[in-house]
Amino acid sequence: MTLQELVHQAASIYSDKIAVCFDECNDQPPVYYTYKNLISAASELSNFLLLHCDFQGIREIGLYCHPGINVPSWILGIIQVPAAYAPIDPDSPPALSTHFMKKCNLKYILVEKQQINKFKSSYEILLNYDTLTVEHNDLVLFRLYWKNIEVNLMENDRREKYEKDKVVNSTSSEKSNEEKPEEHMDVRLKHCLAYVLHTSGTTGIPKIVRVPHACIVPNIQHFRVLFEITQEDVLFLASPLTFDPSVVEIFVALSSGASLLIVPTSVKVLPSKLAAVLFSRHRVTILQATPTLLRRFGSQLIKSTVLSASTSLRALALGGEAFPSLTVLKGWREVGNRTQIFNVYGITEVSSWATFYRIPEEILNSTLKCELPIQLGFPLLGTVVEVRDTSGFRIEEGTGQVFLGC
Repeated sequence: MTLQELVHQAASIYSDKIAVCFDECNDQPPVYYTYKNLISAASELSNFLLLHCDFQGIREIGLYCHPGINVPSWILGIIQVPAAYAPIDPDSPPALSTHFMKKCNLKYILVEKQQINKFKSSYEILLNYDTLTVEHNDLVLFRLYWKNIEVNLMENDRREKYEKDKVVNSTSSEKSNEEKPEEHMDVRLKHCLAYVLHTSGTTGIPKIVRVPHACIVPNIQHFRVLFEITQEDVLFLASPLTFDPSVVEIFVALSSGASLLIVPTSVKVLPSKLAAVLFSRHRVTILQATPTLLRRFGSQLIKSTVLSASTSLRALALGGEAFPSLTVLKGWREVGNRTQIFNVYGITEVSSWATFYRIPEEILNSTLKCELPIQLGFPLLGTVVEVRDTSGFRIEEGTGQVFLGC
């Protein structure tokens, strides 16, 4: 099963239902795509890419854009080729994005027309690209030709804090892998990749993570069950495309006949405006977010709107950062609120989420003071979670290190 197959199954049932809504949160009315529109636009893009791209085995296509009504159809159009999409944030530092593109050895990139000038000014020094570009609706396809230069992030301040031996060990590991390629399946050549991302680099040099459909589809399927998603639900695209939870948000919605709400990035940092758009105008029912995004609303707005007694929000999943304390969580909820709250945990290398824990209603409603940390909970479908001691042995109790796999 692939992501595109999940969407096509839903589209065959809910073809005339709203699949995507983009609200610019200004004087303009929101724009909508039905599932029929979504599939049609995606198929046109797939045909365009098959006509103009010579993949030669490796199928990875960059996508340089801001959030908008077309983003889901662009992603679907790429993975239908089939190819993996590699999202690139126009607002990310060019050095980091260039490092990512070069490490992926991207040969093709789709650039949103509105971002063309920014793309050219950011990357023309580092890249040679074909001036005979090809346009498709609101996109421009570039064929990339890399110069014989090294993209050296060591000049970046972030890299200076890493010890030399870590770099040496990483290099040695890469050389070892190159010497024995037969021991590793190159999923890029099997046309089974869904997307390509890079880690944030906060705990080391940014790593490229290639995610096959087989690794992310179980996440989608499990969350559909956990959140009891129906065609009546509205999910918010809270995460940037470069953050793998965005895949969950997009495809949990579009594989269920539900609607996906998208707003400009600039609106996400305007708490009052965002709260009004999400919970008054569009009645969002499912929200997956970082605690930071939730905290932006402020305690009063969270209690009066997000987690009020009359909120539209059925399920709230918090992940990507340390989960708030129970005291804080209880303070956010208005009396009578019935929103189910989940702690989700994962790492990019095991996309997207690995574990989940639903906070029991009796704990949320308890008046007893409890400052114990919220547990990680249970493995999601297709995920293996082990705790090992300092010797690497699996343990059932005590203190150890968490190992994740899929």
